[in-house]
Amino acid sequence: MFRSRQYLFGLGCALALYAGLLIAAAALEYALHPVGIPRLLINLVPMLGAFAAAWAILRELWRMDEMQRRIQFDAIAISFLGTALITFGWGFAEGAGLPHLRAFQVWPIMGALWVLGLVIARRRY
Repeated sequence: MFRSRQYLFGLGCALALYAGLLIAAAALEYALHPVGIPRLLINLVPMLGAFAAAWAILRELWRMDEMQRRIQFDAIAISFLGTALITFGWGFAEGAGLPHLRAFQVWPIMGALWVLGLVIARRRY
């Protein structure tokens, strides 16, 4: 998987940035009680950390050798397809009374399926 110190440092910094911006945005919203566009902008500020984390992950993927990249590709494909099937099926099940699936609940599904996909892909290769 991802093992380089440079990657771990970059991802750690990105996640720390995300956490700091999340706390700052929540404090700012609590203190100012903004409405409209300012509220939206304050709530989107933590996404800067999320983009930094995504960039760190992409850079590490680009540094991998072909076999590791193939394993990651398989894992990401399993995650993508599994998440699509689960959320699509859940959408139909909502019509039968299941609660609404929030967007915040999709990433944990995707992340768990990525880990499962890594296990499957590593065993395959």
